[in-house]
Amino acid sequence: MILLAMMNVNMGALVGRRYMEIKMDILANNIANVYTPGYKNLRAFINEKTEGSTKERIFPGLEAIQSYVDFSLGPLIETKNPLDLAIETEGFFVIMTANGRAYTRAGQFTINAEKKLVTKEGMAVLGEGGEIRLDGSDIRIESDGSIFVDGNFVDRLKIVDFENRGALIPAGRCLFLNSDIRNREKAPEKIEVKQGYLESSNVNIMRELLEMIATIRAYEAYTKMEEISGEAKTKLLDSMRF
Repeated sequence: MILLAMMNVNMGALVGRRYMEIKMDILANNIANVYTPGYKNLRAFINEKTEGSTKERIFPGLEAIQSYVDFSLGPLIETKNPLDLAIETEGFFVIMTANGRAYTRAGQFTINAEKKLVTKEGMAVLGEGGEIRLDGSDIRIESDGSIFVDGNFVDRLKIVDFENRGALIPAGRCLFLNSDIRNREKAPEKIEVKQGYLESSNVNIMRELLEMIATIRAYEAYTKMEEISGEAKTKLLDSMRF
């Protein structure tokens, strides 16, 4: 019984230490993207419930360490660039990547050599009619996403939302992929687009720094616990040999 208890303590310390390592990586990434337009911070947690059951496990396995995206809105910053767009309400711009559709809140767009509206990386921004071609000098985008070039209607930005935003997973470059085919795109209840603005990161730098300090201390505590538990187990096993 004593040996089993020690093994449980050691496992708890191992999971706790690994959790703090993952949490540190996430916090560091959040801090690195504090000035990245459209970035959504990540949070780490331990899912202590066994799949398909409400019974909590005393010592969850390493697979229970998970993360989720905080989709709360970031503050808007004015740029006066007509190709910078921000969504004031819920929803995502739809981007066509080499692997299919992706979704983003980062509206820092440009026009490529083919006169198409694209991301900084060159991926097409989709309108309700597909890829958006902007061939003209005066580009005006209304609050509902309608696009006018030199006074002529061109298309309307395709902006979508989801019933379950938790199924959206980060894919880098502030893009998200829908990981559940049952989680279909839907039209947002309300669309408010602001031209000449960008949504800034929703990272609270002070919160992240304070949480990083607490995480470092917790990591050190778990490491010490693991060392003490390991030493105690070794002594117990040695004594049982005689």
